[in-house]
Amino acid sequence: MRMVTMNQRQMQILDSLSNLEILTRSQIQTLHNTKSTRNTNFIMQSLKPYTRSIRLKENAYYLNKKGAELTGAKRQFRVNEQLTHKLMRNDAYIYFEPHKWLVEQEVKVMNISVKPDAYFVIGNSRHFLEVDNTQKWNVNVKKMKYYRKLKETNAFQQKYGSFPSIVWVIKHESRKDKLMKVADELELNINVYVHDEII
Repeated sequence: MRMVTMNQRQMQILDSLSNLEILTRSQIQTLHNTKSTRNTNFIMQSLKPYTRSIRLKENAYYLNKKGAELTGAKRQFRVNEQLTHKLMRNDAYIYFEPHKWLVEQEVKVMNISVKPDAYFVIGNSRHFLEVDNTQKWNVNVKKMKYYRKLKETNAFQQKYGSFPSIVWVIKHESRKDKLMKVADELELNINVYVHDEII
């Protein structure tokens, strides 16, 4: 069986696809140091029994049923309108190199509930991630207000000493100053990155 002859790097790539759902060829190349486009394509060809691909600007890969079973994936990726959103989120994962990364898990304190695109930890610092690809502006403002309410519970401050910063990854730079202004009014610690800055 191919599974027996698979090397460590191949298994690590499959595990990454299990954890991150979908990755482009260049994301795999960066994440797993596969050196070149040609070498990455060769490795992904060898993993064809466990993956599917979709052509964007470059190939993007995700696990098929066999790959999901092999890795014990909690969810199997389905191609939908969230594809670009998830690839942007994965660019943030690669850029920040967190040692803890939780995707789309609801944070609920009392009657306040927020569902960030990711919650991640680097060293002793904690962060919420929000990805704005084609999101309506009022959705951003509404979510920021929920973070403010969550901060007011003092739950994170009591447990960790401070409230997590919010990292916002945006598609268009025109929203950067607007986000910073809203965050300042709500007294939230926010860092805004244009997507092109982290790839």
